[in-house]
Amino acid sequence: MKPFLFLILAVASHALAAPEKPARTDRGAATRAPATPVPAPAVDVPAQMAGDFFAALQRGQIDDAYATLTKGSKTIEKPEDLRILKQKTKEAVEVFGAIIGYELVDTTRIGAKLMRRTYLSLGEEFPLRWRFYFYEAGGRWRLIDLRVDDRLAGMFDEPTEGDDKPAKP
Repeated sequence: MKPFLFLILAVASHALAAPEKPARTDRGAATRAPATPVPAPAVDVPAQMAGDFFAALQRGQIDDAYATLTKGSKTIEKPEDLRILKQKTKEAVEVFGAIIGYELVDTTRIGAKLMRRTYLSLGEEFPLRWRFYFYEAGGRWRLIDLRVDDRLAGMFDEPTEGDDKPAKP
């Protein structure tokens, strides 16, 4: 009787088991979720403008560098101001050496629309500090001011000449 009971239990357990899965007919086909577009990173327009500027300076194309940088700028498009900037840049390249690279060293924002970017141009002999002032209006970034100098001590929060008076006790 025991073998008969065993056989009934085996048949019953097989009948109560989950039904077999049908054979797969789509061999190799993979089901994928629909592709979702990845948003493109926001373009850093001021960085691109400065990069294009320094790239042109590295090629020795000072006129082109300023033409591209000041396009649409109301404050620097005066012919005399632009001529002086170009002349000063040519003199700086002669004194400090050709520009062989650049580095972004500081970004300061005032609100969401005004930004100062400080760069070092790497000359063959000496670096220069460049301060670009950008303003975003109407969805477009513009250069509104540019200053260049060789006062590197100011980048280290050191007193400038004449400001190094002894501290009062």
